[in-house]
Amino acid sequence: MCYQLHQKNRFSLFSTDEPRIGFILGTGPSLTQQQIEAIAPYRKFGANLTYRLGVDVALGCNWQFWDTYYSDAVKHGGMLWTTRKESAEKYEKLNYIEERWEPGLSVDQNYVCAHHGSGPQVLNLAYHYGVRVFCLLGWDMRYPGKVTDRRYNGLRHYFGEYPKHLQHWPKTGDNGEFTGLIKEMETIRPKDYGIKIINCTEGSALKCFPMMSLSRFLSEYQNDLEWYTG
Repeated sequence: MCYQLHQKNRFSLFSTDEPRIGFILGTGPSLTQQQIEAIAPYRKFGANLTYRLGVDVALGCNWQFWDTYYSDAVKHGGMLWTTRKESAEKYEKLNYIEERWEPGLSVDQNYVCAHHGSGPQVLNLAYHYGVRVFCLLGWDMRYPGKVTDRRYNGLRHYFGEYPKHLQHWPKTGDNGEFTGLIKEMETIRPKDYGIKIINCTEGSALKCFPMMSLSRFLSEYQNDLEWYTG
């Protein structure tokens, strides 16, 4: 089974003296090219199509996603992950990690907490890699311009709409917010893990973590991030 070939040292990424700061990319439409360029030198983790943005680690939890995009994803480099064993057995460069339905974050490197989505799963995966300061970008956690649960006047994803077989239409709140996923994220209490999670997504519906602009985050962590730029 191919996924077994990737178990040894599978969370090796950071150098010994490297700052444990990770930029965790979602696919919300608030993400901008300017932001992507600003974080280009640093460690990046992302969900689904963010593999196109030069992330070090990308995770997709949906087997249909990998059937559609695997051949493209391997061209972009980066480490690829899934919580679907059948996909990891099918695709040689796809790493597998188990998902379990538990609150919070898993501190056991054998699994991540499921939380109904690739975003929270890749955040947990980044924790396993050693990230201790997390900067969230593209975590809109809402679809703009809600008319009905299947109709929105705004762009739903940074990369545009998925093919029909990959489109997901969750029930959302009055303003298009992901009420179910937000409740899942609220079970993650950073102090329990000795970490910081900062949401730098403008207009995000996710309010359970401190929020600030990306420019302020880069300023506050400038001394640490100079490790990458000298």
